[in-house]
Amino acid sequence: MRIALFTECYRPIVNGVVVSVSTFAGELRKLGHEVHIIAPGFPGYEETDPRVHRLPSLCPPTRPRYPIALPYSGYRLRALFKDRPPDVIHAQHPFTCCREGRRWARRLPCPLVFTYHTLIRAYAHYIPLPRPLVRAAAVHVSRTFSNSADHIVVPTQGVGDLLRDYGVHRPIEVIPTGIDLDLIRASDRRPVRSRLNIPDEVPLIVYSGRIALEKNLGALLQALSILGRDGGEVHLVLIGGGPWEEEAGRVARAEGIADRVHLTGYVDRGDVFDWVADADVFAFPSLTDTQGVAVLEAMALGRPAVAVRSGAVDDVIREGVDGLIVDPTAEALAEGLGKVLGNDDLRSRLAGQARQRAEEFSAGRMAEKLVRVYERALAGYAPGSGDT
Repeated sequence: MRIALFTECYRPIVNGVVVSVSTFAGELRKLGHEVHIIAPGFPGYEETDPRVHRLPSLCPPTRPRYPIALPYSGYRLRALFKDRPPDVIHAQHPFTCCREGRRWARRLPCPLVFTYHTLIRAYAHYIPLPRPLVRAAAVHVSRTFSNSADHIVVPTQGVGDLLRDYGVHRPIEVIPTGIDLDLIRASDRRPVRSRLNIPDEVPLIVYSGRIALEKNLGALLQALSILGRDGGEVHLVLIGGGPWEEEAGRVARAEGIADRVHLTGYVDRGDVFDWVADADVFAFPSLTDTQGVAVLEAMALGRPAVAVRSGAVDDVIREGVDGLIVDPTAEALAEGLGKVLGNDDLRSRLAGQARQRAEEFSAGRMAEKLVRVYERALAGYAPGSGDT
C-alpha cells in the first residue's frame, strides 16, 4: 500500500505529533508499505530523507518555530503523485498543509483518513483574539474537517466522545501512538543525575514534553513546593523546551524551589530516556494532551507515573495498578508523588506492572491496527462521500 502522511509539523520540531508521525511511518514501512510524509518547510533545515516532501511555508511572528504551509502549494506534489499516487492520504491536522492533502484525496481520488491529535480549543491562548471566539472556531474547524474524512483515528476513547459531542458522524477508531520498545530498551541507560549535581540518594521527579502553559506545569511546581514543606529534599527535572520556560523559572523562584528545579531545554530522545530511567517517578500534570506517549515511555522504562485525571491517561494507566491518577490540583499531585516516593514497596510494584502494561502499546501493534483502518477505508470508499 502507498500512503501519504500530511502533517503541519515535522522534524526538527519535537512534539507529540512529530513522534506519532515518525513512529507510524517507520512501523508501516517495516510492514512493507511505501510511506511518504508531506510537511511545511522549516527555515534553515535541510531535508535529507527523500521520502519527506516539504511545501513552501512562512513563520508566524507569534510562533516562529512552527512554520505554516502556504495555501494551495500542493501543486509541488504533482510529480510525486503522478508517478506514485497514494492509495490512502492520512492527514494529521485540519489546517493548511493537511487541507492540501484533502484536495489531493478528492482529486486523485482516494480515501482520506484523519487523526485528531490535538484539543485545538485548549490552545486558544496562542491566538490574539477573544478566547470564546477562538474556541468556537476551533470546534467548527474540528467538526467540518472530521466530517470531510472517510475515517477518523483518535488516540483515546475520550477524544472520540468529544468529537461526537462536536457533531462528528464519520467512523471513528481508537488507536494510540505506539511506543518503540526496541528503541527505549535498546541498551542500558546512562546515569545522568551528576550532570545537574543531583545525588543518587535524593528523590527525583521528571516530566518530559513541551514546557507550555497548557501543560499545567504550574501545579507541578507548586506540588514540589508542598513536598518540600515536609522537610524532604526532592528535585524536579523538566525535560524539553517551549514558550513557558522563562515563566517556569520565575514560578520556581517565587515558590522558593529554584535550586531544586532543573530545565534541560530540548534534548535528544536518547537523553530523554536516560533522564526518565534515572528518576524515581514520572509526573504528568497536563490536562490538554490527547495521548500519553511520554507516560507510556516512562512505564516501559519501569518508572511509575503520577498523572492528573484526563483523557490522555484514562486508557493507559490503571489506577493503583501501574500508576496513580489524581485530581488536577497541586495538593493532589503532591500527595500522589509523595505516596510513591515514600513507599519503596509501592513504587517497586507499580514499576513492574508499568513495564508489563507498556507492552500492550507497542508501535508494531498500533501500526497493524492502523493498516486495518486503511483497508476498511479503501473497501468502503465512495468518491465524494465526505462532507464539504
